Amino acid sequence: MQERTAAWLLLLLALIAGGAGGFYYAWNLNPLTVVNVGPDRLTEADREVYILLVSEAYLHDGDLGRAQARLQLLGEGDLVQLVSVRADSAYLSGADPDEIRALTTLAEALGGNPLAADVFTGTLAPPFTPTPTARIEVELSPTLPEPTATPTVFVPTVTPTQAVTTTYTLIGREEVCQAEGAGLIEVLVLNEGGSGVPAVPVLARWEGGQNRFFTGLKPDQGSGYADFQTTPDRIYSIELVGLSQPVVGLSSFACTDDTGQIGTPVYTLVFAPLTEE
Repeated sequence: MQERTAAWLLLLLALIAGGAGGFYYAWNLNPLTVVNVGPDRLTEADREVYILLVSEAYLHDGDLGRAQARLQLLGEGDLVQLVSVRADSAYLSGADPDEIRALTTLAEALGGNPLAADVFTGTLAPPFTPTPTARIEVELSPTLPEPTATPTVFVPTVTPTQAVTTTYTLIGREEVCQAEGAGLIEVLVLNEGGSGVPAVPVLARWEGGQNRFFTGLKPDQGSGYADFQTTPDRIYSIELVGLSQPVVGLSSFACTDDTGQIGTPVYTLVFAPLTEE
């Protein structure tokens, strides 16, 4: 009797061990790989990636119908809300500006009003395109009829004071030793009228690294404002990418304020268009 009981016990233990081994193999050594899953069955993280890819494709080809068809595969009813929420989330979390631009552009095209609409205008071309012809039409000839004429029509009306180059120049530089807080480089880009210019790419460089950021991502500071937090004991340069000469010698080494306290430098750089005389 004891031998029979022992045999059944060994069989039970073998079944348990076999089941555990099979479970471990299925979940760890050879897990199930799901392929050809429709967009409506994606995980939340993968859905976010899918929406971003659709937005980037729309930014590239401008085919709104195709973008809508792709989004409808997610099985969501309100496409405007779907993309607008993702655009706002990317904007508030400080995502890559290119991602914010793509999501905002598609959200606006669908009829939404995302938070970053004032920075990224929703046009398929980049918001900041410093071409003299476009500036002449807006600032110098506001009463012109609908643009059915060719750009050469506007050339005879351009005077030397109206011509604006695509180059920006540094018109103001201020350095303050701040006793509390991190070091900072603030950048302000203005147009001829003194208004801020959003979506201008700014490049900070230092030995062994660089970082690109954009104006307008902090609307409460102004559409032409951007800032970059420095790391102690470095020398930085700042330039508007392709639009200005670099401003060099921006040190983040410790400084002493007027009261004798040790602090960190905060720079404010103001750029404006360089006009031809």
